[in-house]
Amino acid sequence: MNESNPGLAETTSIDEEIVAYLDGELDSEAEARVARRLSDDPAYRLRLNQLQQAWDLLDNLRGTEADDEFTASTVAMVAVQAEQDAKSQQTRTVRQRNFAWLTLVAAMLVSVVSGYVVLHRQLTRADRNLVRDLPVIERVDEYSNIDEVSFLKLLARENLFPSEVDDGT
Repeated sequence: MNESNPGLAETTSIDEEIVAYLDGELDSEAEARVARRLSDDPAYRLRLNQLQQAWDLLDNLRGTEADDEFTASTVAMVAVQAEQDAKSQQTRTVRQRNFAWLTLVAAMLVSVVSGYVVLHRQLTRADRNLVRDLPVIERVDEYSNIDEVSFLKLLARENLFPSEVDDGT
């Protein structure tokens, strides 16, 4: 029932009551109440006559039965629609599976690239230190014979050591 329109709700209730009366579905007490209202209320009686005429017109309509061609064409249409639905569902499933694989591959790729970048930074830091110390490492045998650091400082003042090694940073 429509609560926003009380008149519509009342009309629907009246129609339900009259239809039940016409169909013989009311108990004796309700049937007596409808009979009293029919004798007292002309609008109620008019609505009963309208519904009765509608029922009579429906009874006069010729019933038709579906022939074999109609049944076959309907079944064929249902089969075509079911096939289209199955294909679209299959396409959706394939797309979802492909998206899942693509997402997995993208996540793996991001992991590999991130790992490479982190590892590369760690390894190159140690390599840069080695390149910086390369002149000393190349002459470690010569320096191991020197007993005092003051001698190395004297050599450094004479510009015998390269001042800086370009390590690319």
